[in-house]
Formats: sequence, structure tokens, C-alpha cells
Amino acid sequence: MSWLITGTQRVAQDPYLYTNTVLLLKGDGANGSTTILDSSKVAGGPKTVTAVGNAQISTAIADPFGNSTRGVIAFDGTGDRLTTPSDSAFAFGTADFTVEAWIRESSRGQYASLLEIGPHLGSGIIFLTNGGNNVNGNIGVYANGFIGLQAAGPLNSWNHVAYVRASGQLVCYVNGVGGAPASLTNNFTNTTTITIGSKDGGSPVGPVYDLSGYIDDLRITKGVARYTSNFTPPTAPFPDI
Repeated sequence: MSWLITGTQRVAQDPYLYTNTVLLLKGDGANGSTTILDSSKVAGGPKTVTAVGNAQISTAIADPFGNSTRGVIAFDGTGDRLTTPSDSAFAFGTADFTVEAWIRESSRGQYASLLEIGPHLGSGIIFLTNGGNNVNGNIGVYANGFIGLQAAGPLNSWNHVAYVRASGQLVCYVNGVGGAPASLTNNFTNTTTITIGSKDGGSPVGPVYDLSGYIDDLRITKGVARYTSNFTPPTAPFPDI
């Protein structure tokens, strides 16, 4: 993290914002708004995000930092999701990556999901907030099999989750604590669909993929493993400067 001095203020800066951050959904906005803005600044400009179903900004609860007016992204667990058009910016290849967010789940579907890039039953990957058919909750990914599963945080509480690939090894972190490393060397090039809060098209057999709860500060960083050991979760919203 670097710092920008503006007058008498010191403002945090993200050294990867203009080079590697391909999506940054801060969830800011008015209650009930379906305008979800991408604050990333890589070449090509912000992505267009479309809210499906009842996905919307909510100020009904405070964000992870105690701010009750800023807004978070709400999903009711039945047919809600966000989509953004296919874009090669989401093609991780075999390089490092970091997918992270704050999530607050009200309940857990069988395969409740934060993000899917490409069809996960094909050549894509899905980042699960619950996986492996464990009703108690595991985070992890599915890419030709479940990988990196570890215990999720408690329901009805904000939990910071991070899925980090570094040199072909995936580590999933919950509130800054990493699970066991797992091999993940797949070459991810399929970006035909990008879905947040579910899988492509939602769940056709009931809301088993649909996230029920809230997401805040979803950040996707391509080519960088932001965390390589246990860390203190963010104490403020991610910077967009």
C-alpha cells in the first residue's frame, strides 16, 4: 500500500489499481439502486455491471466497517446475480490472481457462490462461499473438482474471504487466516460468462448456487497474489485511487 498526500491528509493508494485490478465493486450508492459501479481503472475502462432479479444496493445494514449509509450489494438468494460482459481481462491464464470480498451470508445454499468466470463445469472456475456439499459452510473453488476447501466464517456476520493463487498453489483465506495450500495449475482462458452471486444463468434446480446475503468491496486482481501469508483483513474500504 502506498500513500497520496493531499493537503494535510494522507490517503491510501492501491499500487495495483491501474495495472492489475480488473474489477472493483465497492457497493456504494442509494438504497434500492440497481446501478452497480465498477471502480477499476485498468486499460479499457470500468466494466458494465447488470443487476438481475432483485440484486441491488442496500443501506439496511452497515458495511463491514460500521458505515450504515455507504451501501452494500444485497442478494435475496433466489435468482439474484450480477453479470458483466465477456472480457479477456478476466482470463487469468496460469498466472497468479487474487479474488477477494467481504461477504455476509444469511443462509447457505449447497454451492453458494461469490463469482464464476466461464462455465465452471467446463473450462471455467467458480469461487464458492459454500462447497463440497457441507451444510456448515466451506469456501473454496471448483475447477474440474473442489479445491482448497476450508471452513467458512459464521452466518450473519461480515467475513473477509480471499482466494489467492501464487505459483500454481491456491490458498483460501477467511478473515486473514489461510487454509492448506492446494495445487491449481489450470490455464483459465474461458471468459464467456462472468457472474457474481451465482453461476451463469442462475441455478436451474433451485437456489443452490445463489448467494443469500450481502457482498461488499469485491476486488479481482489479475497477475498478483496480494496475500502470501496470514494477514489482518482490511480496516477500511478498498481505495479507488
